[in-house]
Amino acid sequence: MKHAPLELQKMGLDPSKFFYSDDRSWRGCCPRCGGHRRFVIFTDHEFPFWHGYCDECGTKIKAWERVKVEYDPHRAAAIEAERAREEAERTEYRKKKLAEFTAAELWSELMERMTTEHIEWWESQGVPEDIQRYLSIGYKADKMYYDGERIERHSPAYTIPWFGLNFEFQTMQYRLCGEGISDRYRFEYGLDGGGKHYYMADPAEPIKDRVIICEGAKKAIVTWFHLAEIQRFTVIATAARNTLAPALEATKDCGQRYLILDPDSQRKAFETARAEKNLQAVYLPEKIDDMFLAGQIDSDQFQNILRNV
Repeated sequence: MKHAPLELQKMGLDPSKFFYSDDRSWRGCCPRCGGHRRFVIFTDHEFPFWHGYCDECGTKIKAWERVKVEYDPHRAAAIEAERAREEAERTEYRKKKLAEFTAAELWSELMERMTTEHIEWWESQGVPEDIQRYLSIGYKADKMYYDGERIERHSPAYTIPWFGLNFEFQTMQYRLCGEGISDRYRFEYGLDGGGKHYYMADPAEPIKDRVIICEGAKKAIVTWFHLAEIQRFTVIATAARNTLAPALEATKDCGQRYLILDPDSQRKAFETARAEKNLQAVYLPEKIDDMFLAGQIDSDQFQNILRNV
């Protein structure tokens, strides 16, 4: 097994968390949003002319900007031009990929593949069948993905299309269903992931003045369903605790925002709330969808919690 180059340490990356991808790159943990293989670092030039980016949150690192070594600025400019060309190619690829999904409305086909077993699983998670169809949740029998060592794997997966307002398609998220998978939630390769978008639990409704921001699409769906009769809240979600920026930017002018992250992310929630206007961190002892599902809280009790933060 190949070991990642130690020069990664000079870029603020942990070599032990990077795995061989191909002859020109390594993949591993993003220093900003985590994961197992989100960050790709290109090592096909001599050091320090290495650069990398995160597929999820968009974080970029250029080694020549981080290390104090003698280097040829003309060489750096040439590599920067090459990087810009590659980024333009990726942007064009994303456009084509998005057009493929949008033109064919692939989420509709995937939705029709849901069997009674799949529908019942979502219902066991607190999402009724009519909500599943409203949000075009679907199923893919064979989803290819890479594990932490960049080995190709396959798993059945639920599909969760991320829509913007008026059901404008943004990206596709997968929940892998196979055994022994630690990082179950993945985005379609070639489309922007959770670092660029937020999930709308009700894409038919514009963002209201009171907003609840959850960590994860499934939690947002369950929360929105339990608060639907109140109709005073917009419920949206981030992909993870470190991809809050799109949701915060979209709601920055709202009168009141409530940030509900998972129990192990409370420090992040309170730090973010202190740095933002009209944002309150809400602590819950368990994940919010689990609490609704177990009957530990109902809509009235939840509103009382919000009044006391």
